[in-house]
Amino acid sequence: LLAPLLHLRPAQACAITHAQPELGPWVAHRDSMLVATFHSYSLDPELLAAMSQKQRVLHRYIIGPAVRASLKRARWITAVSDFTASLVMQQHPIRKRLVIIKNGVDEALFKPASSKRHDSVHILFSGNPRRLKGSHHLQALATHLPTGVLMQYTTGLRDSGVDVPAATKRLIAIPRRTHAQMADLYQRSDILFFPTRREGLSLAVLEAMACGLPIVATRCSSIPELVEHGKGGFLFDVDDRDQMLKYLLQLATDPVLRREMGAYNRERILAGFTLRKMVDGYREVFSACT
Repeated sequence: LLAPLLHLRPAQACAITHAQPELGPWVAHRDSMLVATFHSYSLDPELLAAMSQKQRVLHRYIIGPAVRASLKRARWITAVSDFTASLVMQQHPIRKRLVIIKNGVDEALFKPASSKRHDSVHILFSGNPRRLKGSHHLQALATHLPTGVLMQYTTGLRDSGVDVPAATKRLIAIPRRTHAQMADLYQRSDILFFPTRREGLSLAVLEAMACGLPIVATRCSSIPELVEHGKGGFLFDVDDRDQMLKYLLQLATDPVLRREMGAYNRERILAGFTLRKMVDGYREVFSACT
């Protein structure tokens, strides 16, 4: 709401302004060339349907016009996944100016642990604990976990989380972590559980893969661009708890499969999702602006 009022435009033009489409009109000097990057598509009809009435009003009258203004002006438009690009192109004729640059992670920071030093199997849910991320499934699943298998969840950037079941200590809240501290959290975990409903291109999944974890995640949006079912983890249908539990237990009881899938994911990151590959992609786009 405040973006149009904050006078964010610099007094002098720079050669290129790189911004999210939602902010492009408010941060780019009129003489600066705009590159707009979609990390997700805020006008996605499925996301809009899940919003409150106030949020939909915000998107219709503030965010929507800003996105359209950015797309009209931008020299190049980038998207972080094939899925995000397809959503944008369904509503905007921008194919000739659109480049897909997939997110990358720092493989030197996010790397496999030298060894695992706990007796139990740790399943990690990483993300803001809200319905869009699938956190409403955690309590029900935790009650079915066998002895020696724990589920941990990050509390995210919000105060509201999920309630730890009174009858079990197998669902554990993790206090807020810095980005650098997340590497240690992945390394101390054995499986990443990611029951999301919508993702631009998940950094949590990429970081966990770089740390050599197998992934159990929803077969939706951009997740299949990252996780190969049966090789780097398992994909389940949206909200299918039977499949979630089946795959979590399969991995929890098979350390060899965990290691094999985790090693596959690490190699997949090194081959196509490094920080350097992402930076090189943006460098090419910026060079094409001159």
